[in-house]
Amino acid sequence: MSAAAVLWVDGDTAHAANARQFLAQRHPQWRVVHSTTPEASAAAFASHTWDAVVLCLDPATLSLPVLLELFAGSAVLMCAGVSQEALAARAFRIGLGDYVLRGQGGEHAHLPELAWRLEELVQGRRAGRKQVAGADTVISSQALALLQEQRAALQGTLASMTQGIFKTAPDGHITIYNQRVLELLDLPESVMARRPSLADLTRIQKERGDFGPGYSLVDPRGHDYIAQGAEGASPEVYWRTTRDGRTLEIRTCLLPDGGLVRTFADVSNYVRVENELRESESRFRSLSDLSSDWYWEHDADGRFVQLAGDLSTNGIPISSVIGRTRWEIGALNMTEADWAAHRTVLQSCQPFRDLELQRQRPDGTMHWISVSGVPVLDAQGALRGYRGVGRDITGRKQAELQIEHLAFYDPLTGLPNRRLLVDRLQRATVVAQRARTQGALLFIDLDNFKDLNDTLGHDVGDQLLLQVAKRLKGCVREADTVARFGGDEFVVLVEGLSAEPAHASAEAALVASHIITTLCKAYELGGASHHSTPSIGIALFGLEPCSVDELLKQADLAMYQAKAAGRNTQRFFDPDMQAAVSARSAMETDLRRGLQEQEMVLYYQPVVDAKGRLQGAEALVRWKHPRRGLVSPGEFIPLAEQTGLILPLGQWVLEAACAQLVAWSRSSLTRQFVLSVNVSVRQFRQPNFVEQVLGALNATGANPERLKLELTESLLLADVEDIIARMERLRGFGVTFSLDDFGTGYSSLSYLKRLPLDQLKIDQGFVRDLQTDPNDAAIVRTILALAASLDLAVVAEGVETTGQLEFLQRHGCTGFQGYLFGRPMPAEVLERALRPALP
Repeated sequence: MSAAAVLWVDGDTAHAANARQFLAQRHPQWRVVHSTTPEASAAAFASHTWDAVVLCLDPATLSLPVLLELFAGSAVLMCAGVSQEALAARAFRIGLGDYVLRGQGGEHAHLPELAWRLEELVQGRRAGRKQVAGADTVISSQALALLQEQRAALQGTLASMTQGIFKTAPDGHITIYNQRVLELLDLPESVMARRPSLADLTRIQKERGDFGPGYSLVDPRGHDYIAQGAEGASPEVYWRTTRDGRTLEIRTCLLPDGGLVRTFADVSNYVRVENELRESESRFRSLSDLSSDWYWEHDADGRFVQLAGDLSTNGIPISSVIGRTRWEIGALNMTEADWAAHRTVLQSCQPFRDLELQRQRPDGTMHWISVSGVPVLDAQGALRGYRGVGRDITGRKQAELQIEHLAFYDPLTGLPNRRLLVDRLQRATVVAQRARTQGALLFIDLDNFKDLNDTLGHDVGDQLLLQVAKRLKGCVREADTVARFGGDEFVVLVEGLSAEPAHASAEAALVASHIITTLCKAYELGGASHHSTPSIGIALFGLEPCSVDELLKQADLAMYQAKAAGRNTQRFFDPDMQAAVSARSAMETDLRRGLQEQEMVLYYQPVVDAKGRLQGAEALVRWKHPRRGLVSPGEFIPLAEQTGLILPLGQWVLEAACAQLVAWSRSSLTRQFVLSVNVSVRQFRQPNFVEQVLGALNATGANPERLKLELTESLLLADVEDIIARMERLRGFGVTFSLDDFGTGYSSLSYLKRLPLDQLKIDQGFVRDLQTDPNDAAIVRTILALAASLDLAVVAEGVETTGQLEFLQRHGCTGFQGYLFGRPMPAEVLERALRPALP
């Protein structure tokens, strides 16, 4: 690739140096300039034309840099962390070219992909410039051709026009005339041959009735004249008269000797064109007035010279706009640096599109407009100004804010939801580690809330939740976070506590005590007084590294300790609670023994189609413990994941499932069944995973086309290319794939369309509340629409009611799994349930 200029904005100098060295090896002719911050890069960006800009975000960045809007319209490649993928996607709204995720597979593993995507951006940028340059050449050629055509038409019109003319002597008699005068005035040759005076000519025309109805002689100001009034006309005055549907233009010039020269021209066509132009302009203005957009023009200095259309949405009179520049009028979202960048675009004669400006109307309301413009150049290519359109986008902006609010805030209380809380908690743990301070996570559950809902109804329960949310916000500082975790559970995140554990515990306990006192006060619900108490679990963080999930578990466990202590109290998570850890250790020992003693069994949960016909099942492992009885996977699968025992367990499940497929193949009743097997992330990432699957199929003789492997979205967080390669290899043998619990992870849609998937499974968490939670219903509809567009089958998990089933069927779901159709059961029970259907 030829030479290119790249602006590299990166606060991590080591990362920037490694990346520049990598690019220099691939493209030694490239010029890569490093700037440490977006703010420091402003001068370099404005003073040079760049083929691409690479913007590397600091891992702690939670919002887009202000100067990223400066790069809008440029080829920008964002280098972001995995947790910032949603932030990078948000940047697409203002023209980001692409992004690359770092921190996956090693410190510098992302550099090859970064170089590849940067090359694509540079090539696309140059192709765009060539297209723009070609378009400008076409526009300039068309403008020149049009100008030449108009000039030729004007010359032709002038050449075809002939004027009538006569000259009078000082005594008023006509001494010189031409033939065109006779034609225009409809006079015989004999009249002019007698050298008539102006008075004679006026008399002849009156006798012929030439001055009858529809015939008038007026000057440009509309004043009527009689024909002989011309004797008193002053030089340079001309009149028009309408006669027989024609318009004549008459010019009179007085001569020094007292005579005059008068010319006559038929300007009917000119008047007609003038009227048509006037009508055309009227139509344009009418259309502009009816359109929701408006048209504008400004000169080379950026001062508005023309506006047309409905400008009422701005609340600014046109008189206060004409003669002023866009930056003089101002916008709340634009800094001086932003305006400087905009002026740079104008000075470079480049078109601009969708410049979004926020302003305040005189009545105090806020509104947004979007402005686009193209340069107007003269024949020599000099800038004459800009013209373009503007439109009101306030509604769109409000919709975007509403969408973002629905994604991150609880619709009932307006508090941050679980998703936003997790984001803030993740940031808070990083800040606490860096600042050497502590924070506290308070998990709050309302005591006996279910009894209130069951006795007084959900409406009253919602009233209580709203009042609780309001009181909680009043109990903490502005910088603290109050979130609704779900149901009657709330979480308070308190930051900036003392680094001393005892002091931090006292501070957190004080906050919890204040919350208990506040929430215990009486509530007015439906005209009646009601009392409610909270149980609060507290987990401190900051001194030792701890994941977000672990913190939430600690606070939740402490909350249950508060419940066990009699409710209406608080409890801290402390080492005494680690008794559960000892129990888990004992379970690990038992699990290792259970795998050796083959205590695991498979249960099968039916999967049915839209008509309730059995299509297959999902294999679910159970543990037949010699003392505890049948243990559900929820109790030992997480432990197996943490200890690595998931690998031998997963291999056993795979082999047992293949053996069951062989057993089912012997009966026509079950031969067509498809059996789904869950595969953990750790198991799939084993180097020999593909060989393990093929080995199980070959050893048992199972039909690969009847085996479906269920993967989770967390698998897609790294090494996507390797994942796709493994899936494609297995798919070549007939094995199919399903993406389990879809919508609960962080998979990228750009990867989703590339994965060789056959099916999506809707997580039961969305299905459970889809009839009561509008957000869950919207998510389910979106997943079904997405699957249809990607030609993927869908199975909804956790279907327990006919209402859920009807909703899913109504929106296009064709596969179902849940207690409504059957709980997980041994294979013989499932087969026995089918036997009555035999003839």
